Parts: sequence; C-alpha cells; structure tokens
Amino acid sequence: MGKAQSSLVNRGIETLGDWNPQLMREIQGRLKLRSVLLTVFLSLVAQGLFLFWQYRTLDYRWGNCETAEYRKTGVDCFQVSPEQFLLVNWQGWWLRVFSWSCIFLMFGLIVGGTFLLISDLSREDRHGTLTFISLSPQTARTILLGKMLGAPFLIYLAVLFALPLHYMTGLAAEIPAIRILGFDILLLASCCFYYSLALLMGLASNWLNGLQAWLWSAGIFLLLLSLKQTALTNSSIDWLYTLSPSVIFPLIYRDIMPTLTGVNLPLYSHRVADWQWFLVPIGRSVVGVGLFALAHFGLWTWWLWRPLQRRFNNPTISLLSKKQSYWATACFFVCLLGFSFNSGNNSPSNMMTAVILTHFLWFLLMVVLLLPHHQNLEDWARFRRNYPSTKGKTQRFHDLVWADNSPTWIAIAINLGIAGLPILLWMLFLPENDSRVGIAALLFNSTLILIFTLFNQVMLLRPISNRNLWVMATLLGPTILPTFVLAMLGINPGQAWESLILFTPFAIAGIEKIPAFSTLPIFGIHVGLVAGLSWLQNRKLTQLGESTSQQLLRGDVYVE
Repeated sequence: MGKAQSSLVNRGIETLGDWNPQLMREIQGRLKLRSVLLTVFLSLVAQGLFLFWQYRTLDYRWGNCETAEYRKTGVDCFQVSPEQFLLVNWQGWWLRVFSWSCIFLMFGLIVGGTFLLISDLSREDRHGTLTFISLSPQTARTILLGKMLGAPFLIYLAVLFALPLHYMTGLAAEIPAIRILGFDILLLASCCFYYSLALLMGLASNWLNGLQAWLWSAGIFLLLLSLKQTALTNSSIDWLYTLSPSVIFPLIYRDIMPTLTGVNLPLYSHRVADWQWFLVPIGRSVVGVGLFALAHFGLWTWWLWRPLQRRFNNPTISLLSKKQSYWATACFFVCLLGFSFNSGNNSPSNMMTAVILTHFLWFLLMVVLLLPHHQNLEDWARFRRNYPSTKGKTQRFHDLVWADNSPTWIAIAINLGIAGLPILLWMLFLPENDSRVGIAALLFNSTLILIFTLFNQVMLLRPISNRNLWVMATLLGPTILPTFVLAMLGINPGQAWESLILFTPFAIAGIEKIPAFSTLPIFGIHVGLVAGLSWLQNRKLTQLGESTSQQLLRGDVYVE
C-alpha cells in the first residue's frame, strides 16, 4: 500500500514537472518540512487569535424572549434560569467574523503574494539565475506562470488551512454557499491580475536594488485599503472598484442585513446598488457585479501579459508596441467613460475633472510603456538614412507610427486622438458650459502631454547612466514642479497670474475663470514648445545617425 502511494506521488510529481518545469522548481525549493510545519502552525494560531479577537465583539444582553424587541431583532434566546433569559446575536456575530475573514484573505493573498513574487524576481535577478532561466527551452509564458503559481506557495498553503473557518462562518451566518464560492472565484481572479502586475513591476523596476518588493506591495495595500474604506463617487474613478474583490461584499449579505439590528459590518456603505456602466444597472445583483468584475480582471490581466512577455524575452525593448498601445488606449477609455454616464449626486464639473486627470495619468504611464532604449533609437536614426529618397519620408513616417525603436511622440499624438474622440462624444451629454470648459481643458492637457513626451525624449537621447531615474525625473519634475511653485506663490484661479495654471495638469481647475484673451497666448506657447522640442529632437536624431568620422570632421567629438 505504501509503495503504491509513493508511486502515485512520484507519478504526480513527474506529470507536474512535464507540464511546467519552472513550477516544479519553485515548489521543490519551498516544500521543506520545517517551512511547511511553520506555515501550518502560524495559520492555525492566527485563526485562533482572530476568533478570540472577534469573540470580544459578541452582542449579548439580558432580556425577555416574549417581548416585541426580541421578535424584531431575531436574535437567539437562551433561558438561563426561570426568570432570566440571555439574548445572543449569533447570526450577526458570524456575519461579522465572515466579513473580516474575507478582508484578511484578500489582503493576505494579494499583498503577501505580490511581495513574495517581486522579492523572488529581485533575488533571481541579483544572482543572475533569471537570465539563465530565460535561456532555457521553456517559453516565457511557462516560466512566468510557474513563478506565479510557485513563488507564493506557502501563502496558498496557509490559506488552504484557513478555508474551513471561512466557509463555516459564512454558512453559520446563513449566507448561501454559492455566494461564498463566487467571492472566492473573484478573489482568485484578482490574484491573477495583481500577480501579473507584480511580475511586470519586478521585471521593469529591477533598478530599485531590492526596494521594489516593499514599494509595490505597499502601494497595492494602500490601493485596496482606500477602496475598502471609501464609497462610490458616481464618476470615472469608480472604475478602480473593479480592481478590488471588496466591491462585491455589500451584495453578499444584502438580503441578511435588514433582518439584523445593531450589527456594524465593514464595507456595507459602498452603495454598490447605484453602480452603472453606460447606464446599465450592474449593481442591482450579485451576479451582475461579479461577472462585470471578473470580465475586467480577465481583460486587464490579458493586457498585462503583453508587456510582461515582451520584457522577459528582451529587457531592452519597450514594454508595449505602438500597435498594442493604440488598442490599450481605446480599451481603457471605453471602460473608464462607461462609469461617467451616471451622475447621481455628483456634479458634471467633478465628473469632468476626474476624466481629465485620469487622462493625464494614463498618458504619463503610456510614455513610460512606449519608451525605446537609447541604443535602439541610435540604430534607427543611423539606418533611416539608408531609406531610398523616393520613399524615405513615407517610410520614416511609417516607422514613427508603427516601429518600436523610433521616437514615440507621433504614437502618443495618435493615442491622444484615440482617447480624445470618446471623451469629446461623452462631453456632448454635459451641459453646454461644462462641455466648453472640458474641451478647452482636454486641449491644454493634450499639448502638455506632448511637451512632456518630447522633453523626456530629448533628455534621454543623451548617453546617460541611471536611465530609469532620468525617466522619472523628466516626467514627474515638469508635472510637480510648476504646481508646487504656484502653490508656494499662492496663485489661485481668479487672482493675478492665474493663467500660469495652464502650464500644469490642473488647468481644468481654473480655465473657466480665465478670459479667452489670456488662454490663447498660453496655448500658442504650448504649440511653440511642441514645435521647438520636435525640431530639437530631430536635430539630436540626425547627430546620432551620423558616423563617428562625420562627427570628428565637424568637431563634435574630440580624440584625446
């Protein structure tokens, strides 16, 4: 019998190794007796401490089982003596325990898993084993999937031992098992999304020298915490709630709460019932919210794997191809604007501000995703000179639109057009005055993004070290510094020098109060900066494309 079991285990291990050798490697590195026993012990101890902490919140009081108060609350009644009755709200307590167990599972799996994934990638990169793995016959998908399933293996084990308590408390609170299972499926989908994001951040931020695991896991923790504690805003910001499993919490026990009194639960004030997407009331049912969130997790997990596989196969290539960026921008703004059709108690100006600021942040991200390596730019600048004169301009423009090793500002301009079209169509549904302000703010926002893109490209055409730090400095510096200076000088809309706010991403905050004769010169300066930086970039590219002998003859390079 023992030999048969051993043979079955060995056969299972061989099957797993044949399916994904990287997963087998990750599990074997963590499947140590000491680590497994410690993980199980800590999981059980944590559950015991958790129950003890929750037991202190148990709602019980002395009363009479025949009173109307008892019949309304629906609590359990126990006769302690002929004249004493103990009223205990067991269902409310189990519901509270279940709610907190869901929260701890969510944070433990997502935050803990992302930390382990990024730190594991960082360690492999420092030791040089990541490069060795990438040279193996395995595909990038197989290796990264093995990392995703294997690196957080001990967290999976701890959660596995916590699932009985999770289901027991949910069923004791009279929550249907299908709803508990639905939350768990949504939690697994969110783990796929955040683990894919963790792998991408681990590959793209290896220049942080080991700090990336702490920084990115802390950022994800703060994001989930803020989404857990805030209610819906009836604006495009509500798109973020699709990135948290906590969005479904209020609907899980919505049918139970009216029968309970005196029970304060986390996440019950999210107002998910008001959630709409293109006026479709998706928040009215658990199935609607669950399927919508699952679709979003699946969509953006798929998109994360595009740059993930590109960067793993070639560390010097841009994270997204230009063709992929056009589709990603269209997809993002369609998803985003769907939440902006439900005004609710929100004013059109607040909804418009949320869209414009999200527009700016998306394009800062897009500049980073499309940024080519300096050597690739130099190669393109050198070999574009060999294009036939009859088709040279057409081929160069084709490269600027589609080639990943060419400058990015034309691709960013095309992306601005792709994003601007649905935003302008959405603004047609706003009041006329708000629509005019929104169009002007979008125009200034777009030219400002082009200025930042060209400035970033010109600075990075120089041969510099610490390229990633320069990317951050050339994007965040022009974004934050003007706003900081205006805040220090106390310049607000309606005051002198108010038009200077048009040089910041927050132009929408004051553009309505600035007269037209003041905005036109500022817009002219924007266009002039775009033209000047474009000319400077072309000049730098021409210099990069010249041979070293040509630079020596011109005197740009000196030989010691």
